[in-house]
Amino acid sequence: MERRVNAGRFEENEGRSLSQSPWPYTHGRFQNGMVGLANGGLTCCVNAVLQSFYLAPEFTSILQRWDQRREVVDWGNIPYGMCRLFDVMQASMSGVVSAEMFLQCLTLNHVKANKQHDAEELFLNIFNLLLDQLQNSDMAEEMKSLYEIKLEEFVNCQCGKVSVKDSSMWSLPLPLSGMGVHRSLKLEDSLKMFFRPQDLTMKNKCFCPDCGVKCPALQGVKLISVPKILNLQLNRFRAPSRRGDYVKKIYSSVTFSEMLNLNNLPISEKAQKCGIGQESWLYQLYAVLTHSGSSVFGHYTVYVKSFKDSQWYHLDDAQVQWEDVTETFGSCDYLWGKTAYMLLYKRVEREEPPPADGH
Repeated sequence: MERRVNAGRFEENEGRSLSQSPWPYTHGRFQNGMVGLANGGLTCCVNAVLQSFYLAPEFTSILQRWDQRREVVDWGNIPYGMCRLFDVMQASMSGVVSAEMFLQCLTLNHVKANKQHDAEELFLNIFNLLLDQLQNSDMAEEMKSLYEIKLEEFVNCQCGKVSVKDSSMWSLPLPLSGMGVHRSLKLEDSLKMFFRPQDLTMKNKCFCPDCGVKCPALQGVKLISVPKILNLQLNRFRAPSRRGDYVKKIYSSVTFSEMLNLNNLPISEKAQKCGIGQESWLYQLYAVLTHSGSSVFGHYTVYVKSFKDSQWYHLDDAQVQWEDVTETFGSCDYLWGKTAYMLLYKRVEREEPPPADGH
């Protein structure tokens, strides 16, 4: 018989309902929301991804409102499991808690917790499961708007025919493979590489309905709109180029700043006609998921900027300490060092200027 419960905070030891306390979380050893997660055996990737959700007030505020609805759910419900873990983290005074309940929730959704994961794939897997299981279309749309990057894909045939279609992504996979082994790259350069149109020639020619045959063309993407939380994935793992080869990791340095402006990226005409301006596309870094090791075996941690004291903290499973986030740029000289893999930026909300006197 399937066990079903009402969403709402509970005391794990006593099983009794408790009233909800306000989010974002402010309890714990550091009085700023920083609480470590114990490694349950190859769960470092799950821990790092959960921390990126937990310390985003925009995300947790929507999740809290869902929790207060007291939806009837089963033990495999991702939103419910996440709420219960976050409650335990909020109430922790020891500075570290176990994520075992959420790990069991993942298992019920056919996601193995105790294994080597790719952080980006796991992030997308958990987020998609959460959207499917919220059982509330309005809140699901709110969640989507936090991360959804709307794009316009275009193919421009040599005859002048232009085909366009809209698409969306939860994150932008940024290329690093063309940068060279020892060359240092800036994040802005990688963004430009992603949006740089590609020539479709030879075997990559595209069929043109006007020409009736496959023709050389130019293919690319433009931005329609950007989300509140921008997820940028640095493609540090290169697929095999020939049979018998193996996935390789790119250790080269990728520098990034705390502030990121997207005003130089290509924008679609559709966005321009809707009055969407790039002057407000300014972002501030709040989390960096890092990977140390090789493509075969490694370890994930996360650097997070506290919304309470604006300090950077390094969360390595149960360990929580202040560290310099610039240590995650990467280096070919230090192959087992922490290299940034996922960058999470929050959109800076600009205040409207006050109205002039007399108006």
